[in-house]
Amino acid sequence: MSRGRSAGYGLYFSKTRIIGVRKRRTSLVFGLALGVPVLSLLLYLDFVLRFSGPLYGIFLLPFLPMILDLGIRRLRRAVPERIVRKNTPTTTSELGSKIDFELKREEIAELMMKQVVEGRLSPQPGYLRITPKSHLEKPIEIRIHGIKQFQTLREIVIEFAARQPQVRALEY
Repeated sequence: MSRGRSAGYGLYFSKTRIIGVRKRRTSLVFGLALGVPVLSLLLYLDFVLRFSGPLYGIFLLPFLPMILDLGIRRLRRAVPERIVRKNTPTTTSELGSKIDFELKREEIAELMMKQVVEGRLSPQPGYLRITPKSHLEKPIEIRIHGIKQFQTLREIVIEFAARQPQVRALEY
């Protein structure tokens, strides 16, 4: 999940509130751990194909970054989610300064979810939009990148919305 440009976001649901937490450090660590070896490989292949490989190898070079980016995106979605679940804090005091927002059930007007659209070349992320009752605050939009993430979050949102006082929940 992500909020803004970079990945690394978590949501905590209790009976009475939703808490949004930034986990940028974890995302940054995995991005560097995956990015450095891939960049090294890319530079090596560039050197080999350009100077010692066949002539048609030069035409493959522009496509290598796109192929590698696609692979990195898939790895970043799968690997961190499994590892981060093991280090989940159990109390809000353990979250500390990582808390991005905290909304009580009474402060939420609507929860709207859009499904993840999987495509081979350009998958479209889904999102969860939390609309506060206060018109002074902007809606909070959290992007969801994986189908399993979406399904799990959908079940949690349905359960949260059904409790009293009920919160309006929509899906499209």
